[in-house]
Amino acid sequence: MDIADLLRHIPVFSRLADDVITRLAAACVVRTVPSGTMLFTAGDESRGLHLVAKGGVRIFRVSSEGREQVLHLEGPGRPVAELPLFDGGPYPASAITTEDSQLVFLPRAAFESIYMSDPDAARIIIRALGQRLRHLVQVTETLAFRDVASRLALLLVRYAELEGQQTDAGVEIVIGRTREALALEIGTARESVSRAFRQLQAKGLVLPASGKRLVIPDLQKLRTIAGPGARARA
Repeated sequence: MDIADLLRHIPVFSRLADDVITRLAAACVVRTVPSGTMLFTAGDESRGLHLVAKGGVRIFRVSSEGREQVLHLEGPGRPVAELPLFDGGPYPASAITTEDSQLVFLPRAAFESIYMSDPDAARIIIRALGQRLRHLVQVTETLAFRDVASRLALLLVRYAELEGQQTDAGVEIVIGRTREALALEIGTARESVSRAFRQLQAKGLVLPASGKRLVIPDLQKLRTIAGPGARARA
């Protein structure tokens, strides 16, 4: 496993210098855990960051009535509850593996030593956190003012901008997440996501391809459906 490569794909670490990534990778510990393993519960002290190398993790909270609310479903290449890594506070939610998984654990002490001793790394991390905050503001706006089809369109536009491949038929993207995971990301129900996909396909804005691939024939038209916040990036 290339731990350094895994770290580079985490947005907050992606712009760090190679030597910094190497130092962080050297401090990581790899764990193999079975399905149903509780990684931490809400309120536990955070000792570091979990990254999913293989398998899956469900992030959730439990209400006072005992009802579980799923917040995120994280798969390979994804961090698990990274907020406490930065503020030193307790975990805001609980996490459990949904299948046999391989996890990479970065101790908080190793992370703190990087940004406390390297001003350039600290500036990069602060900038990344600022971008994350802007994203959360956009998410709040999306949930408040847009219907499900518009939310889904905005999500697909972002996938296209970050990972899309230009083809003769349009921009091709890979949706490596379940309908349930997509529903969580845009704040709706799985059935609503499926209905929104059908609406976009009926308008010719999204076309199914092989496997988990989709083709967006005209990205600008999809941006129009997505609305403000989906402007083309420079």
